Amino acid sequence: MEDKNKQDFPDSKINDRFKEKIVLRLAQGENPYQIPADLFTSDNQDVLSLHKLQALTNAVPCYTNLADIDCVLYTLCLAAEAFRLRCKRIPYIAIAAKHGNPCGMAVNWESSEKVILRALFGNPLAVWGGEFIVNFKISEDLARLLYKSQKRKEMFDNAYWMLDVVVAPDFDKKTIGIIGKSVSRKLLKNPELYKPKLARLIWQYRQIRGGFLRQPPPSYMLDFTKTEGTVGQLEDKTLDSLTLAWSVVYSSNHGGNEIALVKDNQLLGVGGGPSTIDAAKTAVSRAKDRGHDIADSVFAADAFFPFVDAPEVLKKAGCRYGIVPSGGKNEALVKKYFQDNNISVVYIPSQYRGFCRH
Repeated sequence: MEDKNKQDFPDSKINDRFKEKIVLRLAQGENPYQIPADLFTSDNQDVLSLHKLQALTNAVPCYTNLADIDCVLYTLCLAAEAFRLRCKRIPYIAIAAKHGNPCGMAVNWESSEKVILRALFGNPLAVWGGEFIVNFKISEDLARLLYKSQKRKEMFDNAYWMLDVVVAPDFDKKTIGIIGKSVSRKLLKNPELYKPKLARLIWQYRQIRGGFLRQPPPSYMLDFTKTEGTVGQLEDKTLDSLTLAWSVVYSSNHGGNEIALVKDNQLLGVGGGPSTIDAAKTAVSRAKDRGHDIADSVFAADAFFPFVDAPEVLKKAGCRYGIVPSGGKNEALVKKYFQDNNISVVYIPSQYRGFCRH
């Protein structure tokens, strides 16, 4: 990322401690009083490192902007890697998020316009002021879709999406005059987003009080050839929807035990715990509140179901397909419940449950 405020910082000794380089002084931390805030880099080999995003507007991002971009970038890469593995190509992908959690997401093999609209209208109220990321160029016409919507005005008496950050591989020049007019909006580009990939890291670190936690990164890629259940009976369009739903729950943080609902390659609703029953009820409620038809939808869960209560909620909502990690003392009972209710479920090996963002 090009630093328009680059300077020599008095706290440069931090660089030596972490053997990193400050590349950008941020507008602020998570809250206005958390100043100074900085972007460091320690990896110039990763083509999708956040410091390699090129800013097309003058607005300087804050700590929250970059943390949220990092989250939605991970979701985008999860989906892209899974599609690449199964289909040998990647569809158009669009993610509309708030605080790094997708509240709208869609994939489409033919139309970038459709994928933008379906992502925005997954939850058009929640995405207001959020983040938007795609794996294709934003043209002038697409920029107008991201700027305002008559349908949104009819729904909420406000036509403007007010997106805070838009990230794409590239933007037409005229798009800056459409969606880049706001003094606070950040338009960021990196051509490597045409072919998004997960970071190839050896270790992942998290700072905690008094030290760091270290672990290998969450690099699991959904591989339907290594799952159990009814995968061989499912059509490609169903597998596409399951891939989308899986990428959402494996990268979202709504309190744990996330569940996502998807239909026709559009995210309808997502919810979290602390329990799976809470997650299921929340996902269904959010989808219904936005007027989505859940009948014949698919679900994904990032943890196994310990009881049949959450599956019952999903069955009553109209779900017909699902993907969930294996495991749990009542696994046989849960699998029988799905089978008895004609819900086709794909089971991921239990070691790949989708905990994230601890």
